[in-house]
Amino acid sequence: MKKFIYTASEIELIHHLKNYTPKKIWNGFVSFIFEYENYHILLEIVEEIAVSKNEYDEALTTTLSKKDEKYIPNKHSELICENKKIDNIYIARTVLYFSEMKQVSRLEKMKNKVYFWLKTILTFKKDPLDEMIADTIGFIEENICHPKSKQLETLDLNYTNLIDVGLLVEIENKYLLNFIQNNGYGFHIWDNKNFYDNSELKDFKELYEFIKIEN
Repeated sequence: MKKFIYTASEIELIHHLKNYTPKKIWNGFVSFIFEYENYHILLEIVEEIAVSKNEYDEALTTTLSKKDEKYIPNKHSELICENKKIDNIYIARTVLYFSEMKQVSRLEKMKNKVYFWLKTILTFKKDPLDEMIADTIGFIEENICHPKSKQLETLDLNYTNLIDVGLLVEIENKYLLNFIQNNGYGFHIWDNKNFYDNSELKDFKELYEFIKIEN
C-alpha cells in the first residue's frame, strides 16, 4: 500500500486551525484557504502517481502549508464564512484503487458508433463526448473504500493507495467538506451548499475514515 498521509508538520497546522480561529475561510476550487491577519494556511490538491496495475493512474492528494503573507482573494475565491470558531476538525482518509483495463467488446463498440452517427444525423451536430465513447477501446474504474473496510481483504494491497484527501471541519454543529470526493478534481460545492448536518454524512462515513484531531 502506497501512503499519501499528512506529515507531522501538516498535523501541527491542523492543530493550529482548531486552536486559533481564522478570520475567513475561502474555497478556491482546487484549494481551501484559512485566512488570518498576516498569514494564511493553504489546503490544496496535489496530483501524484498512484500504485496500480495500469500505467499512469493518478491519485489526487492534499497538502497543508502556511504562507507568511496576507491572503488576497481572486475571482475564483468564494467566501465560506467569517470569524467562525472551528469546534472540531477531522482528517478525511480513504483508500483508492483501480481496476485493470477492461476491453470494450466489438459488439459494444459497434453499438456506440451506430448511436453516435444516428445522433449526429438527427441533431445535425457532433457530440464530443459521444464521439469519444464511440472510439473507446477500454476503460478503467476508479474506486475508493473505507480504510477499515472488510473490502480490503479482497484486494491486492500492493496496488492500493492510502490517502489523506482533506479535512472535515465542524462549525456550530454543521460540517464543511474540505476533502476530495471520489478522486475527482477540485473541492466541489454542490447546489451552493457549504455546510451539512451530521445526518447527511452517512454515505461519506462508509467511504472515508474521519480521524478527529484532539487538542
